[in-house]
Amino acid sequence: MTDDDPSPESADVTTAPVDERAAAAAQSLPDCPRCGRPVWVVTVAEPGVGTASPCGCPVVPGSLERE
Repeated sequence: MTDDDPSPESADVTTAPVDERAAAAAQSLPDCPRCGRPVWVVTVAEPGVGTASPCGCPVVPGSLERE
């Protein structure tokens, strides 16, 4: 491989440790209203019924939206 090689190995990559990136992502996520853990996604089963993930707590869809 040469310095001019545009292979994926020579591409810029994020060098922040995984723990730092996970911490930054967790700070930007809403907290579960029941257990306080960061919520990545809410799965909606029917109107007014949802499940927060990864904790599994029941939540009202839309209740975690930030203003």
